[in-house]
Amino acid sequence: MRLTSVSKPIFFIAASLMVSACDFSSGTGISKLLYPRPTLQSQQGGLQNAQSIFAERTAQNDPSYFAPKLKAIGFASVAVQPSKNLNQRRLLAIRAAKLDAYRVLAEQIHGLQLDSETTVSEAVLTSDILSSAVQGVVMGAETVKIEPTDADTYLVELSVSQTHVDRLIKLYKWGQL
Repeated sequence: MRLTSVSKPIFFIAASLMVSACDFSSGTGISKLLYPRPTLQSQQGGLQNAQSIFAERTAQNDPSYFAPKLKAIGFASVAVQPSKNLNQRRLLAIRAAKLDAYRVLAEQIHGLQLDSETTVSEAVLTSDILSSAVQGVVMGAETVKIEPTDADTYLVELSVSQTHVDRLIKLYKWGQL
């Protein structure tokens, strides 16, 4: 086949499109042709998210940079853990203290729902019930320290950067969490 000067650009454009649609890294050149590509908007959103994370980490390396963080501390007792083995009770106490710290972080990020019921009969308080609940997603938490506070209690401290919290709140408002 002889290519004319007009058909050369069209041929090279078509050939480059076919080559760019192939995925040579996985060994199957047809995989990208079979599966639809992400939309330009989702690619830009992912790129912007990656760029903001990269910018945050780059700024954190600057010695003059101060990033506010949310911190939470959780406690748990070793003695109340359900095991006969002391080492296993210690590990369970560390896990319980970590979960307690995550609960405190969720309260700070998402808030706390309080329900109360008070009953007064003949001008005397007969019943006062107060309950609380927290529900939310905590991602990106960093374990700062795990240490025993005494012979029977463990302390776990977690932290989340403020920029990560802002990102979580934005995703929550957009309905993606």
